[in-house]
Amino acid sequence: MAILPIRDLGSVGAITDVAPYNIPINGFTTAMNVRFDEGKVRRAPIFRKVKDSLGFTPRHAFGVVPATGYDTVLMVSDDYAIHEYSAGTVTNRSGSISGSSDPRPFTTTQLADVVYINRPDRVPVFRGPAGTNFADLTNWPSTYRATALRGFGDFLVALNTTEGSTNFPNRVRFSNLVTANSIPDSWDETDTTKSAGTNDLVEMKTAIVDGAVLGSNFIIYSSDSIFLMEFVGGNFIFNFRKLFTDEGLISQNCVVEVEGKHYCFGPSDIFVHDGTTKQSICDERTKNFIYQGLNTQQSNVCFVQHNVNLNEIYFCYLSADAHVVYPNATRCNRAAAYNYRNNTWSFYDLPNVSSGTTANVSSVETYTTATGLTYDLVGSSYFDQEDNFDRHTLMVGEDQSTDGLSSDKLYGVDLADEGKLSFALDAEATKPPLLERTGLDMDEAGSAATNYTVVTRLYPQADTTNTSDTTLTFQFGASDIPRDTPTYASSVSFNVATDHKIDSRAAGRYLSYKMTLGATDYKDFEFSGFDIDITQTGAR
Repeated sequence: MAILPIRDLGSVGAITDVAPYNIPINGFTTAMNVRFDEGKVRRAPIFRKVKDSLGFTPRHAFGVVPATGYDTVLMVSDDYAIHEYSAGTVTNRSGSISGSSDPRPFTTTQLADVVYINRPDRVPVFRGPAGTNFADLTNWPSTYRATALRGFGDFLVALNTTEGSTNFPNRVRFSNLVTANSIPDSWDETDTTKSAGTNDLVEMKTAIVDGAVLGSNFIIYSSDSIFLMEFVGGNFIFNFRKLFTDEGLISQNCVVEVEGKHYCFGPSDIFVHDGTTKQSICDERTKNFIYQGLNTQQSNVCFVQHNVNLNEIYFCYLSADAHVVYPNATRCNRAAAYNYRNNTWSFYDLPNVSSGTTANVSSVETYTTATGLTYDLVGSSYFDQEDNFDRHTLMVGEDQSTDGLSSDKLYGVDLADEGKLSFALDAEATKPPLLERTGLDMDEAGSAATNYTVVTRLYPQADTTNTSDTTLTFQFGASDIPRDTPTYASSVSFNVATDHKIDSRAAGRYLSYKMTLGATDYKDFEFSGFDIDITQTGAR
């Protein structure tokens, strides 16, 4: 017999695209609703109901930071109805504007304390810092449309414009300089007294998709090329230059800036760049799994969201992969979650979500207001109730009764036992974790591929802060052929509070194991390593 220690289970993450027997012994072939942090496997964030039964279908969300108090969350429906969540109440802010349903994404931006919402089917709308409802953007030419509208420096930038009956797919149109608390007073590039202007990126082979600020510059993306826009002042105002011509964005809202870099969801790769160098972060790891599952016909639903609290970036998309639990979703049902601190991937189930944002929303509860809430399903501590201004990742999701999603909702993305939001956990939206490793050939223990290996015991290193349920569920299996699906034995319950080992009789050339929780077990846990007791029985 030999004892093989396996440690640091959080350092490799999921590797779905490489043959299992070529993955490091502490890597995983399946990692659903788990995250990798501090050398450990932990439960992924759960979903909390910030507001349910919205009464409209949310398509886009945007957190608005006021001068004082809690943030508010703007939610825009497919038919352009604008609602605002504030302190538990949702109010219609559409004013006199109207719109019809359109599948193309919204873009939102905030510049000089003015909030702008845009979609290419109509004139952009805005709300000033003292305003209540939104209105059509003043001084914007009534026959102009833009695919994306973004703020950059003292300018508002419109991308891929249609002007009258003519589309300019590679046009960058920028406004006159904007002063505090105001909107642009001109978009007229012929007015020599103003700084408004246009530039056509004629080298671009495909239409502009979106743009985003990167440090002091602005990056413009098509589906297959990337250009830089930089402020130079003088008569030219802006300079434009080509950066990359082999990748772009899959849709609007598919790039985020983190620590001086852009993390981008492209049509064929997920990559990061700093304006000078570009590198794939999923190639030979999770790229095939993501893009083979991704519904490219519905790429307009894709978006990217940064979870600052967990150092994670969520690349959200509609998937048909083998692990999907919301198969009837029409929006995003899968997030490829990338931890940029430890360079690991995992995957989360998304409850038919359309958009994400970041905001602090009041979740302070009292004994009077906490109707129907129980201690085991509500996050935060008494201290969190006193200091509840942390910003959290929020998402909007649509109902889908065939998948058990009963209403349109505003979700809070939070940890279960260690979270800070006092909203109730949403059982419809929170699915159990599944951690699996197949194809363990035990070459780290000096075993040859011809050897038959028997596992007799495992000694897990695992823990939980939850006191009402301290169990984890394991299954062990094996196969003799690398490509074969492992045959698993019955599941075994491991109590981290009382047990120190798990007995097993898994045997084969390639070993496998799974770890999960019950469907209604929502606790946080950590799993950092284990010792495995194996016996080599020679070649067969």
